[in-house]
Amino acid sequence: MLKTRQEIYQPGFPAPPGQHYGAFIRFAKRHAGTSILDLGCGYGAYSGALLKEGLKCVGCDINLNYLRTAVQHGLPVVNVDTMLPFSDRSFDSVMLFEVIEHVPDLQSILKEAFRVARKNVLITVPNSEDVERMKANDVTYAHMLSSDHVHFFDPDSFQKLLQPYCKRVVIERSDPIYPFWFVGRSLPFYALRILFRIGVLKPNFFTRLYAVASVRQN
Repeated sequence: MLKTRQEIYQPGFPAPPGQHYGAFIRFAKRHAGTSILDLGCGYGAYSGALLKEGLKCVGCDINLNYLRTAVQHGLPVVNVDTMLPFSDRSFDSVMLFEVIEHVPDLQSILKEAFRVARKNVLITVPNSEDVERMKANDVTYAHMLSSDHVHFFDPDSFQKLLQPYCKRVVIERSDPIYPFWFVGRSLPFYALRILFRIGVLKPNFFTRLYAVASVRQN
């Protein structure tokens, strides 16, 4: 069926509670402190999951409809626009998961995130470093099709964006694309999967960048 551009390129929507991406939770559990501000929380899928594991979480978002859903799932929330209604160093960690690529005014949101964090700011963004190479190989991935992305990051630009705000930043390429995903469930599929699992073959494309930005201790 012929589709229009609006049917293919659509705005990104937050993960619903209970349908969150598990890698983000594992990332947060490795690096976050015990009190977390989920900035741009959407429906609260990630902070809600961490709340159930005993961490203290608060969600913030500009969208009241998103927050109404988050509240229904037990997450404390605050409706915000630019300035956060919290004192300096109010939370051990601030999470910005799949947020800053949607925000025109990056400086304001990052300044506020680092202001209220005691330990670190944890950020994930889509990885744009191999977009041209992926296009040349007829490969893309769904999150890059979101029509409301206003910023695109590779590891170098991501590092340079965060360095002025923090003491130290570590950028990790993650969420690889594996070639065996595109092979039917046959002998080649299982053979390739084994070779990647034991490390004989390495993925070439990584769809996301994860940043752990440590707060300066003044």
